[in-house]
Amino acid sequence: MDPSKFTRWIQKVMATQEEEISCSVCFDLVSDYVETELAGGEIKGALRRVEHHLHQCQACQDEYELLRDLVRSEEDPQSSPGTDLPGQNP
Repeated sequence: MDPSKFTRWIQKVMATQEEEISCSVCFDLVSDYVETELAGGEIKGALRRVEHHLHQCQACQDEYELLRDLVRSEEDPQSSPGTDLPGQNP
């Protein structure tokens, strides 16, 4: 295994929380997360768990990015897709 991939994997394992949400729960809440994030709202409550899950799960991260970019393009047709992580402002 590539040492950098191993290091990232260990970091993700160490960042696990006692109560994690599943991919299906994340998928159910990701639209609320995107809406709150793009509106500049505070990420709190269940959305904090979504944010954590997105940092842990590449498949959900990919879905989040697609949804976020779609919403951005609907709001501003001039915007271009990005790859920033949740919790970061573009």
